[in-house]
Amino acid sequence: METQLTGPTISALLGDNATRRGEKTAYTFLDNGHDESRTLTYRQLDEAARAVAVRLLESVRPGGRAMILAAGGADFVTAFMACQHAGVIAVPVAPPQPPRDPRKAATLRAIAQDSGAEVVLTGSATDLRTPVCEVAPELGALEWIDVDTIAPSAAAGFRAPAIASEDISFLQYTSGSTSLPKGVMVSHRALLRNEEMFAHIMGLGSEDVIVSWLPLYHDMGLIGMVLQNLYLGAHIVMMPPLAFVQRPSRWLRAITRYRATFTGAPDFAYDACVRRIREEDRAEFDLSSLRVAFSGAEPIRTATLESFAKAYTPYGLDPGALMCAYGLAEATLVATGTVAGQGPTTLPVDREALRGGRIVPGTDHLIVGVGKPRLSREVLIVDPETLARCEPGRIGEIWLAGADIPPGYWRNPGATEETYRAYTSDSGAGPYLRTGDLGGLYDGELYITGRLKDLVIVGGRNHYPQDIEATAEAAHPWVRYNSSAAFAVERDGREQVALVVEVLRPQGARRHTGSGERAPVPTLAQIKRAVTAAVAAEHGIQLADVHMVVPGSVARTSSGKIQRRANRAAYESGRFTPAPEPANRALGRTA
Repeated sequence: METQLTGPTISALLGDNATRRGEKTAYTFLDNGHDESRTLTYRQLDEAARAVAVRLLESVRPGGRAMILAAGGADFVTAFMACQHAGVIAVPVAPPQPPRDPRKAATLRAIAQDSGAEVVLTGSATDLRTPVCEVAPELGALEWIDVDTIAPSAAAGFRAPAIASEDISFLQYTSGSTSLPKGVMVSHRALLRNEEMFAHIMGLGSEDVIVSWLPLYHDMGLIGMVLQNLYLGAHIVMMPPLAFVQRPSRWLRAITRYRATFTGAPDFAYDACVRRIREEDRAEFDLSSLRVAFSGAEPIRTATLESFAKAYTPYGLDPGALMCAYGLAEATLVATGTVAGQGPTTLPVDREALRGGRIVPGTDHLIVGVGKPRLSREVLIVDPETLARCEPGRIGEIWLAGADIPPGYWRNPGATEETYRAYTSDSGAGPYLRTGDLGGLYDGELYITGRLKDLVIVGGRNHYPQDIEATAEAAHPWVRYNSSAAFAVERDGREQVALVVEVLRPQGARRHTGSGERAPVPTLAQIKRAVTAAVAAEHGIQLADVHMVVPGSVARTSSGKIQRRANRAAYESGRFTPAPEPANRALGRTA
């Protein structure tokens, strides 16, 4: 397959494509998930990006930061490429939905402050400035530029600044749900090397046709789709994530219509195509053009892959096109992937041995491989406590090295040192990137078994337990403050979230209504409904369980931090003492 690494920067790559493939359609946008709203050739994109870069450099010097907050795909891509031409560091962020959501506004404020953004690049078709600035007035102090109102003819005034391969292309913020987000500094060098890795793993070239609905502000959508297309000089058809969520059939319909050869998505998307598209409605699809359809970004389920293959093989799908990949923003994007065209790699193992930290062939559990190291990639399995390298077959923390690893986190030397400067204790080898993920190598193949970090992934989205816990504790006055634990559990073959909460003893001060009258004592069912509804509304998660326990049950460290892994173990073994009905308790105080 042809690959293309012709320039040291994204700007040089776009310029080269404009010269070599000027009139080739590069990006096709389906804003409603079906009809073409706009197309951009490589020449048109280069010209539009240069025009916006001229305007951008009137307000920001090279090396400055520009937030990209655009609802439209064409506006987003143009704004991102304008930053590359201007030498301005792009800061992609998610458009808040709904726009006046105060929690999402807090995230935008935190990212704007951390990055030091000076301008916001947006589009005029969807007014995001008015609602966002109502709930985040600090963002109103930034300069907002509508990229779609700048005439392409302005490109004539563009003068390219000096941009080096070690300069930062953009900041990929890994935390969209905490007040202290961390921005991975993705350099042009790391980005282009990872695009090379991605193309090599997926077996892609300039003749491929890509279809994607993945969010553009997320690493998989931006790096794996938008920029991979640029790297290849190929053609990509894009639709908004909401178009897929509303009707998964739109994804498969676009693959059929454009004869896509490459696509990818998290596990939940393949599952949705099986559960939400009726068998009698599948006859319109022809998936025979697909060479590669990868699954990544969340735990990969063998049952999902098998059911998708069974459902769509009658409609042209080659089961060998399904493949699995592992990646994370801290590694730019892709870390490893299976072999394109050979189908998923699975291994039957002994479940008890797996729980004990070893990968041993067996018959009662199936695990999915995510590939072997390729090109410059190095994968180590390390004991997270001793930092000594594990022998093959042992499960430990996954450490990575390679030419595509970013330099670290933006303006966060402490976190950079902790995550990007790891050395083994037995040999002193390093530096390595500590992923926080657990896995093991068996016959050279990497298998992911869990996570050291508390992050849980549901529906293709990352969720932080502390945020879910805070929502639960605010949902009902009888849920004890700072005394809950959220963690991932497996239900019906899928990762879901369970929540353990301590329920207060009756406490008069918490039982008064706003009028001064005493509120009625609730039932456990009422408390559970309130917590479940609040978490669903705030995070879009349907909790697998809300387990209510007596005060003092939730495990903590000596410094008072919630021990989520210990609480999960207690939950799964049934060691918690369930809370009795509040109405049956004697009145009393609780700490």
